Amino acid sequence: MTGAALVLASRWASAANRRREGLRAAHSQDAAALSELLHTYMRLKSSRGGRISELTLSHYAESVRRFLTFTGPPEAPSHALNQLSSEVFDLWLLHLQAEGLAAASVKRHLYGVRNLMKALVWANVLDHDPSAGVRPPADATPAHARKRAIEGAQYRQLLELPEALHPAHPTRATRDRMLLLLGGNLGLRAAEIVGLNLGDADLTTSALQVRGKGSKLRRVPLTAGMKAALQAWLTYRVAVAAPSGPDAPLLVSLTPRNLGGRLTTKGGRDIAAQYYQALGLPAEMWGLHTLRRTAGTQLYRATRDLHVVADVLGHASVNTSAIYAKMDTELRREALEAMEALREKPKP
Repeated sequence: MTGAALVLASRWASAANRRREGLRAAHSQDAAALSELLHTYMRLKSSRGGRISELTLSHYAESVRRFLTFTGPPEAPSHALNQLSSEVFDLWLLHLQAEGLAAASVKRHLYGVRNLMKALVWANVLDHDPSAGVRPPADATPAHARKRAIEGAQYRQLLELPEALHPAHPTRATRDRMLLLLGGNLGLRAAEIVGLNLGDADLTTSALQVRGKGSKLRRVPLTAGMKAALQAWLTYRVAVAAPSGPDAPLLVSLTPRNLGGRLTTKGGRDIAAQYYQALGLPAEMWGLHTLRRTAGTQLYRATRDLHVVADVLGHASVNTSAIYAKMDTELRREALEAMEALREKPKP
């Protein structure tokens, strides 16, 4: 049964069931049931529908759990779900900030719970969304200052680490380097990396088909270096992954529990994190998106063309790509050094 069919067959598909189960879940503060309602609502009613990622749904479920912890135990809640006001959400946001969460994390949690409120309205448990007018806290730090990329020399060192750390395990080293290259050279998102299939790699035309946000497809050219790395990995992959059809995963797990199965997003993050740590990068840079930012920054540095950056990275607008120009600290340093050299140059 497909994911869509499972949603439609769930206890939330019928309006009568939806209200009955929603009232029961809200009264008992049942995090699992409320998250299931939220997921069903997002699949059926949100603008992204079936294209919403499992990672986003997982994040929203975490937000629901956090909010229910704040509202209090079901037997004696401080704030019952059917009596919420905008002030309750304001207090929750202050509580999250007091816990030390960054503004971006607070914003994500608010959006997760706001979608729960919309789901409860959809289920006729609430007659309006009490969080509708609540605004997340603003982050005074510019985005390009918060989100850092790996500098060129460090990135080259990063690509050498898989072989250096795993000299006796060439399969692992080759797989890990392939993952780092897909993120750091081609700028693929985490879900795009683990979602690649064997059939997406066309070595004849030297291109990679990528399924991006909203299931949009794009073809990314493979350089000679990327093609060589891919061919090396495919050679080792044969020994650990029996499925070899076009829909078989390109990157596979090497753990005993899931040997030869599709690499998960968490697995990809854990792989990258070990090399970030070995490289000495701070923990806030350990996500796979650091590689995408690195690719975007270095691609802009090489081309000075935001349209190229947007095309390769799959951005709908060049405005989204503009952050990579701001993140290029080496470019700014070169500009300042050029200015100093110009000032110090003796006049004829």
